[in-house]
Amino acid sequence: MKQLRIIIITFILLAAGLFIYFTAGSDPETLLFERIPATGRQHTGLILVICALTLLSSLAGLPVFYLSLALGFLLNFTPALLICWGVNLVSVMATFYMVRFAFSSYFTERYGKKKLIRRINRRIRKYGPWTVVFSRGIYIIPTNMINFSFPLSSISLPAYFLGTVIGLIPECLINVLTGYLIKHEVILLSSPERNTWQALVIGGFILLFAGIFILLRIRQHRRKKFRNLKVVPYEG
Repeated sequence: MKQLRIIIITFILLAAGLFIYFTAGSDPETLLFERIPATGRQHTGLILVICALTLLSSLAGLPVFYLSLALGFLLNFTPALLICWGVNLVSVMATFYMVRFAFSSYFTERYGKKKLIRRINRRIRKYGPWTVVFSRGIYIIPTNMINFSFPLSSISLPAYFLGTVIGLIPECLINVLTGYLIKHEVILLSSPERNTWQALVIGGFILLFAGIFILLRIRQHRRKKFRNLKVVPYEG
C-alpha cells in the first residue's frame, strides 16, 4: 500500500509539472481554444481527448473547468452538458476510489481521532449526501479539494455518489454554458458580462440549496419536538 501511495504521489507531481510546463506563459483556456480546429469539422477525436484529459486531470488534482468550456464550445448545448456531466461524474468517482483505497486507512490511523476530524465526520453522517451537494453546488470550494478530501472522511459510497450526481449539475451548467456563449460570440473570455451572469447563476443555486437546507432543518426540528412531546408524561 505504501508503494501505491508513492506511485500516486509521483504521478500527481509529474502531471502538475507537465501542466505548468505546457501552460507557462498562457492560461489553459486560451491554450486549448487556440488548438481547437475549425468548427465545421468533426470533433469526435477531440471530444475523446478532452474526456481522457478530464479523467487524468481529476486523478492528478489539476483544474478541469476549461475542458468543460471546450465541450460547450465544440458541441450543441444539450449534448455538451450531458457529456460534461457524465465524464466528470466518472472522473470524480474514479478519484474517490483511488484516494479511499490508497490513503483512507493511513489518514484515519494518523488523524482520525482529532477533534476537528471527528466533528466533520459527525456532520457528514448527519447530513449525508447534502454535504457533497452543498460543497459542489455553491461553486466556491475548489473542485479538486472536494475530490480529495471527501474520500478521507466517513461518508458512504452511495451518499457520495448521490451528492456528486446532484452537485455537479451547476458546475457543469456554468462551464458548458460559458463555452457555448463564447462560440456564439455572446460574450468574450475577458468580457465583464461573464462575471455578471455567472454570479446570477451561482447565486440562484445558492438560494435554492439554502432554501432546501432550511426546509430540512425545520422538518428535523419539528420531528425532534414531536419526539420530545411523546416522551413527556401526561399531567392531569
